[in-house]
Order: sequence, then C-alpha cells, then structure tokens
Amino acid sequence: MPRYRTRPGVELTSICGEYYLVSAADAMKYCPYVIRINASSAFLWRRLAEGADDNELFLAVEAEFELSDPDEVRTAISGFVDQMKDMNYLVEE
Repeated sequence: MPRYRTRPGVELTSICGEYYLVSAADAMKYCPYVIRINASSAFLWRRLAEGADDNELFLAVEAEFELSDPDEVRTAISGFVDQMKDMNYLVEE
C-alpha cells in the first residue's frame, strides 16, 4: 500500500469557519492555489500531514466519529486521497 505525504508548501487554513488548502511557494507550480474542503476532509488532511496511511486514516475516523457503514467510510477516504493525488496536493513516498 503506497504512502502519501502532503506536498510541501500546501497549508490547511480556516477562514470564517470554512476550511481551505492553500498552495504557496513551490507548491503553486503543481497544484491549484486554493480549494475549499469540508470539515471531514480537513480532519483527513491533518492525519495525512502527520504521515497516516489509508488504514491509519480509517482508524482515526473510527475513533473520532460514529461509523454506520465501515465500507462506505473506506470508500470515502479512498475517494478523498485519490482526489488529492489527482490535484497534486499529495506526493507518493
């Protein structure tokens, strides 16, 4: 299972209760300057910034939130990671 790290120069910020990923410095060459993400995506981003893999992301979500369908949660996590990879916010280690 590949591991990903957040691209250096991409920062998570909150403005008026909304979450944004902001690219600065060298990261601006690779990914959009700014995108808005929801609170659960911000939660996942923080775990990815700490070096979590897919399984660790699932365990973190399981510990933080009440899960009704673990398979649906795994699919959502995978979708978020894929989207961040496609937009170049994540770099494969």
